[in-house]
Amino acid sequence: MTRVSQLQQRQRTVRDPLLIGSFVQTSIRYLRGSLGSTHQVNRGGYGGGTNNHWFKVKLETAGWIIIANGSVKPKFINISAYDLNRNPIEGRAIFQADSIGQISTTDGSKQYPYAGTVQGAQSDTYNTFDTRRLDKGDDRYFALPVGEYLICISSVRNEPVDYAVGVVIEISDPFPLILTEDFSRLIYEDDPDDDGDDAIICDTTTNFTGDDSHDHSLTEWKTAWDRERQPGEPFPAFLAEYTTTQ
Repeated sequence: MTRVSQLQQRQRTVRDPLLIGSFVQTSIRYLRGSLGSTHQVNRGGYGGGTNNHWFKVKLETAGWIIIANGSVKPKFINISAYDLNRNPIEGRAIFQADSIGQISTTDGSKQYPYAGTVQGAQSDTYNTFDTRRLDKGDDRYFALPVGEYLICISSVRNEPVDYAVGVVIEISDPFPLILTEDFSRLIYEDDPDDDGDDAIICDTTTNFTGDDSHDHSLTEWKTAWDRERQPGEPFPAFLAEYTTTQ
């Protein structure tokens, strides 16, 4: 049985972050709290509170970590990510909205599907270039490998401030997406395969990588949210702007 530390967040440091889960499927965490000094009377005089809250994410399979700041005062909150798989702890940048863009297939608008995503590497090594991929083989955009990652939410002000941060763990899906309006043209094989399951025959090209697009499904995110929450708990509305498909 795993022993979970019962320390309050204000007592936690980079050495004792709060584990928010081990993940093998797409999942969402909604982190809320208060940062800043409280100036309360204590044994040493005045003190209390903290400017940093530390969290840990454990990936059991390759995936992306997407961090969205939905705080009332987002400019007062700074979010950092770190890789715990190496020594010393290695910082990870978070992509901004001016990273790789793509044109929406629904309304023709410009989308930035990697916005808020923790980078998979410090820099492009220039030996993974692939014209068929949306990311052109830049390994900074690759899924994070199995391991543990730190998230630090910090206040940039010396005053109390509340934060609301959404963390989406999106698991890498190696299977192709079948998109068609004419379902009669799908080839359905009703003869059981080796596992006893029916199957849809999908003949992809020999060069198929599955990375020519990078979509975030609002339906998939809401399904993950409903799976892990009490009925009626509302989906964080600010996460919707990070999705690219319904």
